[in-house]
Amino acid sequence: MLKKLLYIFGAIILVLVVLLIGAYYYFVKLPLPMTNGEIRLQGLEAPVEVLRDPWGVPHIYAKSNHDLLFAQGFVQAQDRLWQMEINRRLASGRLSEVIGPETLSIDRLLRTFGIMRAAHKEIATLNEDEKELLQAFANGVNAFIASRKGRLPLEFRVLGVNPEPWRPEDSIGWGKVMAFMGGANWEDEIVKATLRQRLGFEKATTLFGLNRPGTPFTIPSGLDLSTLWPFNPLKRSAFLPSLGGASNNWVVHGSRTKTGSPLLANDMHLDVRIPSIWYEMHLSGGDFNVVGLSLPGVPLVIAGHNEDVAWGITFALTDTQDLFWEQLNPNQKDQYLYKGQWKQAKHIKEFIKVKERDEPIIQDVLETIHGPIISSNIPMTKGFEYALSLKWGAHDPGGMIPSITRMNRAGDLEAFKEAALQWPDPAINLVCADRNGKIGYILAGKIPIRPQGHGNGPFPGWTGEHDWTGYLPNNEKPFLFNPVNGFIATANNRVVGDDYPYYMANDYMPGYRLERIQEVLAQKPRVSKDDFRTLQGDFKSLEAARFIDALQKMEGRSPEAKDLLKRLRSWDRFLGPDSPQGAIYPVLFYRLLENTFKDELGDLKERFFGVGVTPLNPINMFAIHCRVILMNLINNPNSTWFDDVRTPEAEGLNHMLERSLNETDSFLKQTLGTDPSNWRWGRLHRIEFQHSLGQVKPLDKILNLGPFEVGGHFSTVWQSTLLPGMDFNCTGWTVSNRHIYDLEDWDKSHGSIVPGQSGMFGSPHYSDQVEFWLTVDHHPLYFSRVKVEAETKQRLILKP
Repeated sequence: MLKKLLYIFGAIILVLVVLLIGAYYYFVKLPLPMTNGEIRLQGLEAPVEVLRDPWGVPHIYAKSNHDLLFAQGFVQAQDRLWQMEINRRLASGRLSEVIGPETLSIDRLLRTFGIMRAAHKEIATLNEDEKELLQAFANGVNAFIASRKGRLPLEFRVLGVNPEPWRPEDSIGWGKVMAFMGGANWEDEIVKATLRQRLGFEKATTLFGLNRPGTPFTIPSGLDLSTLWPFNPLKRSAFLPSLGGASNNWVVHGSRTKTGSPLLANDMHLDVRIPSIWYEMHLSGGDFNVVGLSLPGVPLVIAGHNEDVAWGITFALTDTQDLFWEQLNPNQKDQYLYKGQWKQAKHIKEFIKVKERDEPIIQDVLETIHGPIISSNIPMTKGFEYALSLKWGAHDPGGMIPSITRMNRAGDLEAFKEAALQWPDPAINLVCADRNGKIGYILAGKIPIRPQGHGNGPFPGWTGEHDWTGYLPNNEKPFLFNPVNGFIATANNRVVGDDYPYYMANDYMPGYRLERIQEVLAQKPRVSKDDFRTLQGDFKSLEAARFIDALQKMEGRSPEAKDLLKRLRSWDRFLGPDSPQGAIYPVLFYRLLENTFKDELGDLKERFFGVGVTPLNPINMFAIHCRVILMNLINNPNSTWFDDVRTPEAEGLNHMLERSLNETDSFLKQTLGTDPSNWRWGRLHRIEFQHSLGQVKPLDKILNLGPFEVGGHFSTVWQSTLLPGMDFNCTGWTVSNRHIYDLEDWDKSHGSIVPGQSGMFGSPHYSDQVEFWLTVDHHPLYFSRVKVEAETKQRLILKP
């Protein structure tokens, strides 16, 4: 009997093992792309070579522009097809077709914003050569899809999705989403307007520090702005990339480098998950020889270098969006008042299919002369109705593809500048250098010209007085070549002074990261790539330094408060993962922030602390602004903001600081233990790289990576951000790539993306760059054919 039971048990185990092996083969091994050998593809004109280096970076060699772009589409799809599918569905508001009701609110939002309507308009403005490049790329993606029948990536199989053919407008659509990512100023206008209404114009304006000339915004009488977007806790979906972010870039002239040639660095801070938002590629053929970062689903290289020029990107954060109040006709809701007359709004019906529902959801969109109405109609007591419309530069056709094409081909900085000035959206800070030794800065992007000289809306749309009058001419945009100090850096900071004649924006990042970069670059007469690498991983917080300096005269009353202040004053201000004081500072700052403002802001405090208006952007810019505001208030310890209006006493900074110190001590002891020697920032501040299917247990243990302890904060060069509240994990944007370009010898350039090149679980390049990310390391980014050949690990030939 026992022997029989053992046989049965053994047979069950064997069946389970066979099933597991079969599932692993079917879901993991079978979908992995072919990277060695030959593949025949319809649509190619001549053979194309794809050489992959040890980190999975493809170097594509083709004989024509057509074949090069065709192969780029094919190769991107090999490693990132599911990501491309999700990206285009996000842009077109079609996520719910494959995911279900969970993403319906996002689809409604994107259909209303009209991302794909804008993409279609832009396609119509392109010349034939530009359309052919986009179509060649799309044909390459479709060739891969056609070749993978029965072998689609894991995500398609699990969710039962079959990809539709890729279209040129899908590429433009994702470009528009990136424009939205880098310019979501409309949310700040909502938060500011709501706070102004709650606090009063003068008090709010003083709080914001918006001491610029301009007319107050107009709120229709009787309207409660807080009802427009009431606060609801946002659930972050693993299927959605979170928009928003920041970045660093800098370039140093050869007179200040150890090589005698320029060096350029770029690290962009975005949402990080599996796979990376970036895909490294080298494209060589036809009119192109360029290497660097591409966006999956978009042709050519966004940031990198060609044979003559290198460039890096940060968001410029210029104000390219305005909100307008539209007065609606109570008797005919699709009419709005404009300059004394009722105008007919454009009525668009968007049909949104939802998984497991028979009938589509109909989203009615009204477009005014300013743009789509993005709020629901709000009843008024005086017989009128009002709504908010969005004016956004990216709704107008731009020149993304023409600009990228010319940037990729530019032979020197002058040619690069002319190409960059065609760039539409989002507005970006470009630092650049050429092999002639020249370095430069260019502000690229469409910058609206406003008659009132500011963008502090919402504005009354019915007067026409606040309508944009055009865009800033290219010859008026800021640029700089070969400055006398020998270097240029940007970190999403303000780039022009008060004497600049045009309004750009109010909502920049504070200058802590830029100041730290400039401080380090200025310390040495000549810098090296090693210095650049160290700077890319720098954790010193100038915000923390100023915070602690401002509290030098403050004394704690309780033993716990005194101890925390003593520890902070002995700190080196580096927010590394192993820093004990690094655990104290972020918690104390947030406790002081909340204790200072929550009594007067009430239900609006979450918006003021930075909780996003929509799930697309979990963090609004007030996550940064509120910190700057508090830092300025600390210099006035008797400010009425430190008074708790709920008590009869008149409190000041001393009282609020004492409360916050005691709360910080209690939180850290409960969370990290009673022994402060065991506290460290990394125990509070961890990151997990999530796969879209990793939100389902137990797939999270298989597909996700981490969690890992990390350092940094909002104000450090290695920026790592978090959602407002008492969860201090890295859940916002952080470093998505690190690149250093050496103009003495391109083969000595370095790069890395996180977590790796492939989005395919089971690929050796799924996570092989995580260690680079954690240790601020890079892989070589080879450029010469000789060096690429020497380091090739896989060779794929694509044949007609």
